[in-house]
Amino acid sequence: MSAALVWSNIVAYTLQIGLVVGLGATVPLALRIRSPRVRLLYWQMLLAACLALPWLRSWRQVVVNGAEQVNSVITVMATQAPAHRSIHLAEIALWLLAAGVAIRLALLGVGLARLRAFRERGRTMPSTPGASCVRLLLSDDVVSPVTFGWREPVVLLPAGFPSLAAEMREAILCHELLHVERRDWLFTIGEELVRAVLWFHVGVWWVIGEIQLAREQTVDRAVIDTTRAHGPYVDALLLMAGAGGRGTPQMDLAPAPMFLRRRHLKKRLVEVMKEVPMTTISRTRLVCVAGVAAVALAAACWMATGAFPLSAAPQVVNDAAGVAVNLNGTPLMHRASVPYPAEALAKGVEGTVVVQVKLDANGEVSDATVLSGPDELRKAVLQSVLTWHFEKSAASTARTVNVDFVKPAVTAAPRGGSGGRGGGILGGIVGGLPTAAPPPPPPPPASGKLDHLVVAGLSDSARTELLSHLPIQEGGEWTSQTFAAVKQEVSQFDSHLLVSLSRSANGELSLRIGLPATTSTGGSGTAGSMSAMAAAQGNPPGVFSVGNGVSAPKLLLKVDPIYPEGAEGSADPRTVQLSIVVNTDGKAENIQVVKSVDPDFDASAISAIQQWRFQPGMNNGAPVNVTARVEVNFRKL
Repeated sequence: MSAALVWSNIVAYTLQIGLVVGLGATVPLALRIRSPRVRLLYWQMLLAACLALPWLRSWRQVVVNGAEQVNSVITVMATQAPAHRSIHLAEIALWLLAAGVAIRLALLGVGLARLRAFRERGRTMPSTPGASCVRLLLSDDVVSPVTFGWREPVVLLPAGFPSLAAEMREAILCHELLHVERRDWLFTIGEELVRAVLWFHVGVWWVIGEIQLAREQTVDRAVIDTTRAHGPYVDALLLMAGAGGRGTPQMDLAPAPMFLRRRHLKKRLVEVMKEVPMTTISRTRLVCVAGVAAVALAAACWMATGAFPLSAAPQVVNDAAGVAVNLNGTPLMHRASVPYPAEALAKGVEGTVVVQVKLDANGEVSDATVLSGPDELRKAVLQSVLTWHFEKSAASTARTVNVDFVKPAVTAAPRGGSGGRGGGILGGIVGGLPTAAPPPPPPPPASGKLDHLVVAGLSDSARTELLSHLPIQEGGEWTSQTFAAVKQEVSQFDSHLLVSLSRSANGELSLRIGLPATTSTGGSGTAGSMSAMAAAQGNPPGVFSVGNGVSAPKLLLKVDPIYPEGAEGSADPRTVQLSIVVNTDGKAENIQVVKSVDPDFDASAISAIQQWRFQPGMNNGAPVNVTARVEVNFRKL
């Protein structure tokens, strides 16, 4: 996934959270939720809903035509300067976001370290009834009680705590012990981690602030119900608020529930001073309120994810040259490429084939009818369309698809014969030689540990969903019954997917799941499916195009071409277009001149590209020969 796509998803996710928080903030007012305990539960549900937004809907995935291969553009001038890599704004923004996360996590670590230091310097208080499971420490570093720890909880009390009135001490200890009993330390740590990751979102900060306020108000109400003393409790809050103004450390950095946060003081005092009658909400009303709140949150989440959808990496489909597919807005999960029939290409047949497809409940094509188009092109379109799989949002409907065929321009033959033009003709001859059929794969093993589990040709969200349904994961024990169970689950998930099992030379067991064009090992007929894939893309046997599980080669070493000496003519840029095959060794071969400028320029471009080195393209973890298009621009200063 590119930096630009990641950044666009972060922006969309930010807008989703903003919309959900904005709509969710009105629910407590509309439902008149006054109980701190119910408000705490609601704000926690709202935060959980914000975190779950990326998993509520399938990410939008665009299916693009892979006819545009990897392009490397070189500009050669009379005087060459070292190339500088441009940094896009999306990359800068992502680095800034990552730096913010690192800073927030560092502050969280500082808070934890500070709490540990305070604990080490604290002085043990005499045991107190009801607090035998909690370690009470007097500390000169705090002016307000602080509770932290899970297995061995600790309560830090100000040094002057023993001098307080007995009723105030009882109220404060009751407050802290309730935090321990409720295990609020764990919730606070989780909230601080969320705040660190989503530090840039004001809505997340606001929701977490409301959660912490509602938690303290809930504990306040429980303390008053237990001690029956409003006055001493209010006095304790005011006393700690006054003590907090003496230049003490910023305890807000400490990731722990505290007796007093000054920004919550006013609202807590207002809540404590209310004379609430001792009545309880009926269970029926509580269930109704919770149900309405949950429905409102679900509606807000659905609206937000629909208004600002997240995008998966585009799925590249390598249709034949001259073929363009128009889905008319129908969302698609995956589709097979559309070939240009050789006979129609030879006759120069062009036109648009219009197909009406009927989709079943899973979004798969159950029937397809050609409405119009040249007869020579209809069969190829039908064979491809019948294997397409649309998203479930379009299920049980009839849709129309247009496939345009335009005869591609004939590419120029390489110049200069076989005498040193970079091996263009020789490469074409070698690329066209028949290859020996691979030996048949060994039969699938009956048992053993599954070392690798590969799912190819699906989006990230679909892959995660499929893996969650499989009866085995990487590292699990494979049995003779597992293969049938896996095939059944895969077939129920998507009938177009194929399952294959293989054992490598070093004994590692691999299970591969993918579309017919991307499943490359195991099972008989594998070589045939790979050859069919190459042939459908219009390539020689064993040569593939980017997409359908085939990754693009990456340029590792570039040698600049030399501007031909004595070249005459206009100073305008001259562009030589070349078609190459990047082999499994990372070298360019079968170099063909697609657009020629002049024999000298062609020779210079070919000579440079022969010295380039690539990271080869990969298909299911194995290097393969991949076609690429290169443009070399010559410019004279």
